[in-house]
Amino acid sequence: MFSIIIPLYNKEDYIEQTLNTVLNQLFSEFEIILVDDGSTDNSLTKAQAFMDPRIRIFSKVNEGVSVARNFGIEQANYDYIAFLDADDSWDEAYLSEMNHLIQDYPHCGMYSSAYKIELPKKNVAICNNIERGILKDYFREAIKHPVSWTSATIITKNSYKVVGGFPKGMFSGQDVYMWAKVAKKFAVAFTPTVLAVYKLGHSGFSFRKRKLDTCQESWVDLYENGQYYLNEYLAKKALVVAKRYALSLHTKEAKSILKVFSYTELNRKQYNNVKFLVSISPMGIPVYNFIYQSYLKIKRVFTY
Repeated sequence: MFSIIIPLYNKEDYIEQTLNTVLNQLFSEFEIILVDDGSTDNSLTKAQAFMDPRIRIFSKVNEGVSVARNFGIEQANYDYIAFLDADDSWDEAYLSEMNHLIQDYPHCGMYSSAYKIELPKKNVAICNNIERGILKDYFREAIKHPVSWTSATIITKNSYKVVGGFPKGMFSGQDVYMWAKVAKKFAVAFTPTVLAVYKLGHSGFSFRKRKLDTCQESWVDLYENGQYYLNEYLAKKALVVAKRYALSLHTKEAKSILKVFSYTELNRKQYNNVKFLVSISPMGIPVYNFIYQSYLKIKRVFTY
């Protein structure tokens, strides 16, 4: 029924718990495809200690999470592809509830559930107030909420074949880009039951935030005339990339994105923020970064 793709890179402190949340599922018709992406710690050794025959482990040179996921999908024996990051976890009913969703809406190309973010002092449920069923307008909903999050999303193997894989060389937002490609072509079913846990703070984004994307795909490729909420969603995501570029002093590339997505109406604040960043001198960027990071730290103290 389910092929579960787990890309693994230096998650020795979490991989055992993650695998156990899969093996403890109430629904047992699945295989785990664990793709070690060149880990340099004890992640692979800890994964290999599991003797369950449903676990298939592959090792490859480090090429990034998109390549690892695509590689895993190519090895899949089942028609439904579930994704789980190596430091996240599932409720024991995750696969069972997602199976019910699939049975109720069998013609969709993607299935997602609500989830919770694990913070130092509390957990925060995300998207648990969205009605169960097929989303009427995925992108209208996704502008407001991160509807499809990797460890709470399942796609069909057919949808993967139709839209292509995760974008190689996109250093952030690879997963949401993939979900956008699928949602353009296929219906998306959703359940508001909270079934997965995202452990905030274990991401490797800070390591790659200064890099320029090298992939052939970009957000503008998904633009479609007359699709207001789709195009606004694309602008929102592209402006995240533009801000990353601006803060990394890749000013030319940030300005290029601003030019393409100047049409946005719903993301004007974000647009103007990036426009401001590319207008200030390179000396001002570290000052802005310091002030912004200090603000975020204070916000976390009072929020979390």
